Amino acid sequence: MGLFDPTQLAGASNIIDAGSSGFNTLSNIGGAVAAGLASGDIASAIRAVNLPSAGEAIGDTLQSIAAFKGDPHPNDWRVRLSMSTWPSFSTSAVLKPLTDAGGLIFPYTPKINIHGAASYTPVSPVHSNYQFHAYRNSEPGKIVINAPMFVEDTTQGLYWIAMVHYLRSLTKMFAGTDPKAGNPPPIVFLNGYGNYVFKNIPVVVTSMNVELDNNCDYIGVNVVGSAAGAVEGTADGISGLASSVGGLFDAGSTASGIFSGISTIASGVGQVSALAGTFGLGGTTSGGVTHVPTKTTFSVTLQPIYSRNSARNFSLDRFVQGGYLNNSFGYI
Repeated sequence: MGLFDPTQLAGASNIIDAGSSGFNTLSNIGGAVAAGLASGDIASAIRAVNLPSAGEAIGDTLQSIAAFKGDPHPNDWRVRLSMSTWPSFSTSAVLKPLTDAGGLIFPYTPKINIHGAASYTPVSPVHSNYQFHAYRNSEPGKIVINAPMFVEDTTQGLYWIAMVHYLRSLTKMFAGTDPKAGNPPPIVFLNGYGNYVFKNIPVVVTSMNVELDNNCDYIGVNVVGSAAGAVEGTADGISGLASSVGGLFDAGSTASGIFSGISTIASGVGQVSALAGTFGLGGTTSGGVTHVPTKTTFSVTLQPIYSRNSARNFSLDRFVQGGYLNNSFGYI
């Protein structure tokens, strides 16, 4: 019998609930905000920290194309990046605060730079006083978000950790033993400030920057992690140790063969654990204490991205008339 029996996943899923140890982000942050506003400590800085719950988006990340639900809060004008619906994202214990909130919502009003450009190629005919300019193409340009973040308690600290982890994840491709290995990072949706500013804009994260200031306090946060991830990390460590020690012996020696076998077994365990984590199995485990700064600025650069087919069918007349506002994805 092989190392992994897929029929065991159904039974395991009935025992393990990966989301049972999650935190009620909405109520905890809402209580903290109410207390802060009442005391006057954060009234000048905060806009809307309470994070409304939302249903998880449906779909899959298939060939680097993400499918998402529409905006679950049409009257919520805060800036939001949708959650990727690939199982490893939607079942991650670390990302649960974002899943509960319905996406990565920037709790404090961010500074956003929008850029658009039209390129023209100069044409210089002989014996002419002036150049002519032939239109070449247009570019929606990058969207740069600079968002402040203040952390006052453990719940907000977990949300800060989830933000950092999610933005890091969105800059990585699927690789190694991933079921979608070889695919680029997921596409997510940007919403904010109503239909006429950002409405379901498909974007990719091209860069993220978080400054850990030395001129602020840090809060210790007890993080809940994935048990499947912990097992996989242990297996990777055993595999690396076995490979290093085995390399000290001759290739044909018995010791070298033993360490090679250990490395192979550890690799198999790691793959099974990764697959279990993809299906949301494996439960949760304590990830230890992480220290989070009480004030931070997130700098995120987004690139609007459209398929060749959608760009081919684009209509300026329809765009001007507002005909794309209710689309599953929007143009900018």
